[in-house]
Amino acid sequence: MSKELRVLFMGMSGQFSRIVLGRLLARDVEVAAVVLSGPKGGSLRGLPVPWEGVGLLSNDNLELPVLNSPGDYSRLGEALPASLLGLASAAGIPVFECGDIGQSDATDWLAAMSLDVVCVACWNRLVPASVLDIPRNGFLNVHPSLLPAYRGPFPLFWQYRAGETAMGVTVHWMDAGLDTGDIAGQRRIQFEDGLRGPEAEALCALAGGDLLAEALEKTARGEAVRRPQPTSGSYFPAPSRDDFVLDANWHPRRAFNFMRATAEWGIPFRLASGGSVQWLADALAWREGAVLEPAGEGRTWAAFRGGSVLAVEWPAAPI
Repeated sequence: MSKELRVLFMGMSGQFSRIVLGRLLARDVEVAAVVLSGPKGGSLRGLPVPWEGVGLLSNDNLELPVLNSPGDYSRLGEALPASLLGLASAAGIPVFECGDIGQSDATDWLAAMSLDVVCVACWNRLVPASVLDIPRNGFLNVHPSLLPAYRGPFPLFWQYRAGETAMGVTVHWMDAGLDTGDIAGQRRIQFEDGLRGPEAEALCALAGGDLLAEALEKTARGEAVRRPQPTSGSYFPAPSRDDFVLDANWHPRRAFNFMRATAEWGIPFRLASGGSVQWLADALAWREGAVLEPAGEGRTWAAFRGGSVLAVEWPAAPI
C-alpha cells in the first residue's frame, strides 16, 4: 500500500467498523487517527488507552443500535479482530470520540490534521457537506449493499426481508445525500443459507475493507475511481416491529433466511395463516412439501408457500 495518503478512520464500536479497520491495517494503510461516534451533541475528546469502554457508547445515546453479537464465525475462514480499540492501541493510533462531527472544535481539528481521505465504516449521523470538503480527496464510505439499491441505515435487514441471496458491498465517495455519492468499487457476495446477521455483516466488512484499501491505493496513484450513481435506486429507513411480520406466501427458504439473519434483534416474528397467528423467535430449518413429523417442545412447523419452516416459538404472545 502506498504510504503517501494521510488517512483518518471514522466508525462505531460494533464489528463492522473494527473489521474494516483491521483490513486497512492488514493492507499497510497508515491511519493517523480513529474517531468513534459518541453521545449526540458531544464535543470531540480523546479516549484513554487502554480503553475500558465504560459509559461511552451505550445504545441509549445512539440513533441506531450497535448490533454486536459474538456469533460463530468459524466458517468465514478469517480471524476477526476482537476490539476496535485494541486494534488502534496495538498500532499506536490515537482514538477520539465525537457526537457531532460538524461542531467547530471537530472541524478545526480535522482541518489541522491535513488529511487526504477520511474512511468511514458505520457512522450513524449525516456528515455535513462543509465537513466532506475538508480532506483533499473527500470521504470514502463502506456500505453493505450494491448501490444504488438499499440505501439507508440497515441494508442487510432489508435485503434479507426481500429474499435477496446475491448481495454485496459498495465503497463510495460521500456527498451531501445518504449513500448517493460516486461509486469507487463494488463486490458481489453470495451468502449461504442460514447465516446469522453478524456473519453476513462480517462477510461484507471483510470484502468492504479490502475494497476500501484498493480505493485508497488508486487514489494515492492519482487513479481514483468515481462512477456516478444512477438517480434511481431504493432507500429504506430503520426497521419497525411491523417489518418483522412474515408473509405466508413467501417461499420457506426466504422466511428461514430472513428469520435466521434477524433473530438477534429480539423482536417476535408474527405469522398469520388460516385464521390463526403464530409468534416465532427463530428458525432452525426449512423443508419443501408437507411436514408430518412433530416439531418438539417449544418448536413448531410454520407453513409457507410450498413448504414449512421449523421455528422456535416465542415464549408468550406479545401484548
